[in-house]
Order: sequence, then structure tokens, then C-alpha cells
Amino acid sequence: MKSLCFALTFAAAAVPSFASAQPDSSPGTTMDNAAADLSNPLIQEWDTPFGIPPFDLIRDEHFRDAMEAGFEQQRAEVKAIIENPEDPSFSNTIEALEQSGALIERTFKIFGNLTGTDTNSTLDALELEMNPRNSRRKDEIYLNEALFRRVSVVYEARGKLDLDEEQHRLLELTHRDFVRAGAAVDAESRARLTEVNSELASLSAQFGQNLREETKVFEMVIVDGADLSGLPSDVIAAARETARKRGHDDAWVFGLDRSSFEAFMAHAESRQLRRQLFDAYRSRAAHENDTDNQRILLEMAQLRAERARLLGFETHADYQLATRMAKTPASAEKFLLQVWKPGLTRAQEELRDMRALAVQDDIDDLRQWDWWYYAERVREQRFTLDTDQLKPYFELSRVRDGAFYAANRLFGVTFHRLEDVPVWNEDVQAFDVRGPEGELIGIFMADYYARDSKSGGAWMNTYRNASDVGREVRPIVTNNLNLIKPPSGQPTLLSFDEVRTLFHEFGHALQGLLTTVRYERFSGTSGLPRDYVELCSQVMEHWAQEPEMLSVYARDYRSGEVIPDHLIANIGAASTFNQGFMTTEYVAASLLDLAWHTMTVEEAENVSDARAFEVEVLNGYGLLPEIEPRYRSPYFSHIFAGGYSAGYYAYLWAEILDADAFTAFKDSGDIFNPELAGRFKTYIMEAGGREEPEVLYRKFRGKDPDIQPLLRIRGLAEEVDAG
Repeated sequence: MKSLCFALTFAAAAVPSFASAQPDSSPGTTMDNAAADLSNPLIQEWDTPFGIPPFDLIRDEHFRDAMEAGFEQQRAEVKAIIENPEDPSFSNTIEALEQSGALIERTFKIFGNLTGTDTNSTLDALELEMNPRNSRRKDEIYLNEALFRRVSVVYEARGKLDLDEEQHRLLELTHRDFVRAGAAVDAESRARLTEVNSELASLSAQFGQNLREETKVFEMVIVDGADLSGLPSDVIAAARETARKRGHDDAWVFGLDRSSFEAFMAHAESRQLRRQLFDAYRSRAAHENDTDNQRILLEMAQLRAERARLLGFETHADYQLATRMAKTPASAEKFLLQVWKPGLTRAQEELRDMRALAVQDDIDDLRQWDWWYYAERVREQRFTLDTDQLKPYFELSRVRDGAFYAANRLFGVTFHRLEDVPVWNEDVQAFDVRGPEGELIGIFMADYYARDSKSGGAWMNTYRNASDVGREVRPIVTNNLNLIKPPSGQPTLLSFDEVRTLFHEFGHALQGLLTTVRYERFSGTSGLPRDYVELCSQVMEHWAQEPEMLSVYARDYRSGEVIPDHLIANIGAASTFNQGFMTTEYVAASLLDLAWHTMTVEEAENVSDARAFEVEVLNGYGLLPEIEPRYRSPYFSHIFAGGYSAGYYAYLWAEILDADAFTAFKDSGDIFNPELAGRFKTYIMEAGGREEPEVLYRKFRGKDPDIQPLLRIRGLAEEVDAG
């Protein structure tokens, strides 16, 4: 039962035989359930390479039966724990609970991954039905008085038990899970908590589905080639292909996926079309129709506030942050404002530079839909960086192999392409990951292209986590991006922002792959605080733009020519460009997130207009009218359909850690310093959640992190020093 709380070798190696190379299936793979239909591939044991789910056999109709069987199985397992006549012990209560629910956990992992990447109306309907039931399943466990009594007996005796470090950690966190779920509150409150959790699970699923639908259905159709002026050639080709797939002859189509949106906003010369696309993007799920998220998010804010009160906290943010590095909403806000003020100052300077160019185009009222375009023009002038000039050096497979190269130099792992394994979509690539001695580390699966059935954004996930209780189980890890897929036969060329995103998600993947914990509870990113979990992902972004790395993977896809030194120098010089805008839009969204979740029950009930609430909050912080927050509330899926409620600040908080960590490598004179890489692997990558984040980071770094590297890397240190 998991927490309530995710030598250079590029050539493919021969695929090892199934018998010699497949790790043991995860606990519970062979399901002992007489009522289960063993013809259902989700229930039966998998005879697949490396225990990869048999995607070619799984059908939509299999999920319901597997979920029902999983619910039944875990109820029986928990009942056995409660009715065990022996005195409660770590083994028969804590460890037994940790090991329970293998079928339902495995089924929901597969289901959740597929609804995020290849969903359809059948899966969407099942998600709306089963998410609340899965929430109730967890409440049946964590709000069970008899089970909590057994857990408490073991917890109270912890000082007398002969437990190792990881066992002690599991005991403490299991007890904490019960308390935070509400096991210690009165019966009436527990009943209401079950209702609230179920409602929130349903609303969150509906929020995500609405956003995906709104993103999918929009299309901006261009029939006049003159309207494409300024756009890079690969973006134009991709828009042509999109139009063909959507049935538009002799036209170009642009949608609302992030890659398409940002490319158009940064390069399209047509101000009218930039505004049209901007308005469509920023008004998603706010059209007062069947896919409007405004009512949903208001209800979620109220329910979260109510749940916090039932659990003894003033607000949802107080509840969420109590177990995170920030500890309190006031601490998170103070940190954000420490970066907000210099970010605003820099953004005002950037605005002046852009206005100087805009007036040359007879624009004296630079607006939100102009920022990307004129920022790109300033960058091109100042750093001689042209997108069409840069992109040929960042072909997708070379960038991916560059990430593999960094992982090998730092941690000694190699990636080998697997051809004949099940995948959930034809675009997915699978890799067998090996350690320094050739030992199996895990399976890495990459799904890089956008499609209508896929959620927006970029993320890492797992189909199986690592564990080592009785037998070693190695993880199956995925990376998901939303790149524009080019026409057949043409290369996938990335912007440098997309390069960083690929390295970012790959950092998450490495933490999921390298973990060496005993209990799945601590595996990789599982259960890590939100303001710590981004350390491994964000630190990898630094390697992406290092000259030593660029000279390895940034090669012209046509000639193989290494990226010239002057372009490498310009990439480095431009690394702090437009940081005022990027810092401000991000912090604005983080402050908005905190505002939604620092309301009491009464305050939340008094908010009836989501947009008016946003405007009031952001005006109160002094947001420039030319800048929108990175997310408006109706499409802020991180906090209303994901796990970042009251925690979107976490990316910047973790940047203190990643900037400080990478500074250690830079200061050593070797970005692949083996001693530092070894400590990072041991105390960060492998350790997962077996100790508190602060403890693990100090073991790696030898000291607490310093905020100055973050400010320096963002180019904001001078503003802070001056203030």
C-alpha cells in the first residue's frame, strides 16, 4: 500500500533472453483470486520481456474487471491484517500493509498512464467512475479504526523495535499517513472526509478531461501563405501536416499544444493572428459550456478548505506544506517574493527594450500577445541567435542520446534500444538500461510526440516502481513530451527550450531508474515532497547547455557538423535573457496557487468569480499588465488535476537545490566530477525517500543550499544585492 501522496554507448545492444534478463514481476503479479477472469491480461501473469505490460493485449473492457478484482483483493488483505490474532508487529502490520494492493495499484498505474497518453471516450467515462471509488478504497484503509490501532501499537513501540533505517522510516510515514488522512478524528468527521475525498477525485478527473477536450478541439486554420511570414520552416511543415490530418486541403493548422503555441507566438509576424491564438489559449475551459472548469475549481477550493479544517488545519496550504520543505504558506510566499521583486524589475527593463522595437512597427501599446514575438526579436539582435539557424543542431534522437551520454558519464549507466517489446503507441521507444557491471537497472520508455488523445505538457511516470522485499524488482519508467510531429521522413528539430524540457524529464527518469530502496514507498520520485522532487530533473537542465555537452550532441542533422563555438557562446550568453518575464509569469502562477489554497472555508465560499479572484490577487502583487501568469485557473492542471495544489512554488524552491548542486560541479572544474557524481547518485538518485530531503541533501553537499547560485544563474543577483 503506497503513500496517499510520482562508457558512452548509443548503439543498440542485442536484447537479452527473457529467462536470463527479465526481473521478477512485481509482487502480486500472479493474482490469487478465484473470482478473477484469468484471460484478462491485467490480472494474469505477464509473459512479456522485462515484465512490460502487454499493451497489445490490453483492451478498454479489461480495466473494470481488473479494478473490481483489485478492490476485492486488497479488502481481503487488509481484513487479514486486522484479524491477525498475533500481536501487531512491523512485519504483520506495517510491512504487510505496504505489500497489499498489488493488483489495484498495478492496474491504476497502467490506467493512469494510458488516460494521460492515449485516452478515448470509454476510458474517460471509466476514469470519472473509478477515481472516486479508488479514493474511497484508500479511505477504507486509512480511516479504519481497527487498522489504525494496530499501526499505533507498532508506532508507540518503535523505540524498542530492532528496525533498520528504512524500516523505521516506513513505520513513521505509515503512521503519519493515517493521522494526515484523518484516522484520529471523530466518526462524523471521518464520514465527511470520505465524501469530500470522493468528490475531489471526481472533480479533478473532470477538470483534466475538460482541459484536454478544449485543447483538442481548437484549430486556427490559415489559408493564406502570407500569414505564415516569420515562422520557421519546420513549424510551417508541421502545420501543413496537421491540416492534412484534420481534413483541410491547401491550408495550415495551429492548435493549442504548448510547442505549437509558443512557436507561433515567438515568430509569427501577423499580430492579429498572434492575438487570436493567444486569446484561444488563455481562455481554455472558461467558455461557460460543458467543458468549463470555473465552477469545478471553485468547488474544489471549497472542498479542500473544508477537508483541511476537518483535519485540524486552518487552510489547505497549511495542510499540504506541513510535510514539505517550506513547512508553512508564509515561508513559501516569503521565498517567492524574494524572487518576485527582482523579477519584476528585470521584466520592466525587458519591456523597455521590446517597446523600442515595437514602435518601429507602429505599435505603441505592446500587449500580452506581443511579448514572445518582440522578446525573440531582441534576442536575435543581441545574441545573433536565429531559430532556423539553431534548430538543425538539435535533432530529437541526437538530443536524447546526449541525455544518455550525460547519464553515462555521471552515473555509469547505458541505454540500449529494444525493438520487439510491447508499447502503447507506435511513437514510443523502449530502452534496456544497464549499470556499470552490465546489471539490469530498469526499462526506459520515451513518448515524445503530441496527439489529440494525449494530455498537454511534459511529465515522467512509472508503470512499475523499484522494490526489494524478498526479490528485487526493477522499474519501468516513462518520459512524455508534446513535441510537434513532423511530416513523414523529416527530422524532429527542437528549440533549445524543448531541449531543456527533454533533459528535465530525463532527470526525473534517472531518479526513478537508479533508486535502490527496499520498499516501493521510497522508490524514485514516489512520495517525495513536491518542493524536493524537482531537484533531479532541474539539475539535469544545466548539463544540457554546457559547452562540453553541446559539443557532443549538438550536431547538424544534415552534415554531422558540431555546433560552432560562437553559437555555443551565444547560447550561454542568452541563458539569462528574458528571465524577468519567465520569472514573473512563473511566480505569478505560484502566488495564484497559494491564494486559492490559503483561504478558510468561509473565504472560499465567498468566491464566486474565478477570473475576478485572479485579477484581484495578481493586481495586489503588482503584476505588469503586459504579462499573464503562466497558467490561468481554468487550465491550471498542475493544481486542479495534478498533485501540485499549494505547491506550484516547488519548481523554484527546488531550483535553490539544483543551482547549488550544479555550482558544486562547476566549482570543481569538472562537470562530470566522479566524486561529486558518486555522492549525488548515492544520496539523491538512489536514496529516493528513505530519509528527509534536508538530511539527504546535506549528505551530498556537506552543507545547506544557498540561494545565491539560483539568483546568479537567473541573472537576478544584482537586483537583489542592490535591494
